[in-house]
Amino acid sequence: MTCVVCATRGGEGSAAARLRAIQIASELDRPLLLLMVVDPEVLEGDHPGIRTALVRELEWTGRSLLHLAHARAAQAGARVETQLRTGRVRDEILQVLRERNAARLVLGAPRGSSANVFGDDEIERFAAEVQAATGVEVTIARPEQPASGRRLVAG
Repeated sequence: MTCVVCATRGGEGSAAARLRAIQIASELDRPLLLLMVVDPEVLEGDHPGIRTALVRELEWTGRSLLHLAHARAAQAGARVETQLRTGRVRDEILQVLRERNAARLVLGAPRGSSANVFGDDEIERFAAEVQAATGVEVTIARPEQPASGRRLVAG
């Protein structure tokens, strides 16, 4: 069965995305997958031991955040599961969308991103790129508008 995928990372944008994803999953009568990706390439430093330790810490933090998000989504009535992946964010999200034959992807916009002009910030460019690569409809939830969000529709 297809699912609604909610890419999460913590913070206000992720909370808004989770709320919107729960609503969409309910409307579509689909299970919800909360996905977190730890990207080792964003870490600075060349010492492999330190890099490995930092990745493990980020994975531990990610599992903790996913555990809390799972509890909140389940409490809201969602059929929910979680998945933590390690790799490039874009690649991992695309892979999950394809593996799960996702019905929708929900992304949370970070604080400080612009909601004034559609397509004017990184999250919207990323959403358009993901949608073009997969054909999966993408919804962007902003902290200021957790229940609505902007939606890209596959053409």
